[in-house]
Amino acid sequence: MSRRADIKTGYTCNSNCVFCVIGDKLFTGERPTAEVIEELKLSRRTCDDVVFTGAEVTLRQDFFHLVEAARRLGYRTIQIQTNGRMFAYREFCERAIKAGANEFSPSLHAPVANVHDGLTRSQGSFVQIIQAIKHLRDLGQRIVTNTVAAKTNLKLLPDLARLFVELKVDQFQIAFPHPTGHAATYFNAVVPRMKELAPYLQEAMRIGREASVPCMVEAVPYCLMPGQEQFISELFIPPTEIVYDGFVVPDYKRDRVDRGKTRFPQCATCRFEPICEGPWREYPEMLGSDEFQPVSGPRVIDTDIVLDAERFALLGAAAPLAGLPRLEGKWVALAFYPEDGSPACTAEACSLQSGLPQLSASGISLYGISPDPLEKHAVFSQQNGLTFPLLSDSSGSIARAFKAGVRSTYILDSERRIAHVIVKPDVKNHAQQVFEAVKRLTAGPRSLEKGPELIIRRTAKPQTEAEAEIALGLDAP
Repeated sequence: MSRRADIKTGYTCNSNCVFCVIGDKLFTGERPTAEVIEELKLSRRTCDDVVFTGAEVTLRQDFFHLVEAARRLGYRTIQIQTNGRMFAYREFCERAIKAGANEFSPSLHAPVANVHDGLTRSQGSFVQIIQAIKHLRDLGQRIVTNTVAAKTNLKLLPDLARLFVELKVDQFQIAFPHPTGHAATYFNAVVPRMKELAPYLQEAMRIGREASVPCMVEAVPYCLMPGQEQFISELFIPPTEIVYDGFVVPDYKRDRVDRGKTRFPQCATCRFEPICEGPWREYPEMLGSDEFQPVSGPRVIDTDIVLDAERFALLGAAAPLAGLPRLEGKWVALAFYPEDGSPACTAEACSLQSGLPQLSASGISLYGISPDPLEKHAVFSQQNGLTFPLLSDSSGSIARAFKAGVRSTYILDSERRIAHVIVKPDVKNHAQQVFEAVKRLTAGPRSLEKGPELIIRRTAKPQTEAEAEIALGLDAP
């Protein structure tokens, strides 16, 4: 998954949303052009994609200039997070696309004007964003909308999902408000109870799924989305660095898990404890944690398995052992692979062999399984010095019983139940993947303590604006 830079360019806005997370900084100015271009250059060393954010980046006089700079620096995806109002003008859309923008994330918060305009505190903003979405759609652009759930719009979320389907957006996301900025100031009027919000979120996701429109919810724990865990947006957020005011948070996921969000003592027994981020810390400080209750079931240690619905349902089930010999060991790793001798399969087998002492010391028995006959297995093992058993599944019946696909590894517990499935084996480091999976399956709950600060100050000296223009071959904004 590509790494993304989230670059915050300033605090000017033409709306004043009641849940704005930076509401306490609104209207305090914009960052100079040269500084933003320098941030783009520094982040390009580690990121392939960029998101322009801030209060409302489209209001900057140098907006097209910055987008062009990102394009010239070679960013693959250039997303604009926006309230959509400037994109109500088709010429503005066309100029942004020409400059290099190729993904747009407008924020629409209700399916009716009075509620949307009330939440943005900007009369006419609903009409503008609807027009913006239509323009961008007609221009063939990718549209991924964002909605903030609030007390005044929660019952309208299913109708909003239907509107997104009608507008033919590429994806929609509904986010729980982060209670900072305006959302903290107006907490009692803005922030809903999650347990009251959940049914409307679930219905909105159902509508999106039935229309084949990708959709998700952000900052809502798994326990409040039973049966719809695959819609949790944190499963999809790419590795991201947050850039603002000369500072960078290099690992946004770690920062929000360790510092931004929280979990509770009752989470220790939840099956999703290893992967759940919990709610924003400010929420339970105001409303407590009683609505967050553990979900029973086998532990879920990896986000990839949640997105593999068919095999996610296998967790905790008895392994289909028909056709297999007696499997020894406290833990068993069954590595399904396509064929002996291919480069990827050879790399995987050699990785497993090199890690075999560590796996064995941890009580993990290893078996490889492919359609190849035992004679070919013997040659493959001899050529690569393999000492773990290779099993033949010439009919494919074992793979079908496990729903194994082309390449995947199943970890069975001492009772020979399916404890985990590695759905994306790293063929060069697969032994370590297996070891870490068992380690996570047997680990205790994570610490509830707030983690250390992860903000780094950027030390590179920005160029002057003129130098930045010359370096990128840009005309002045």
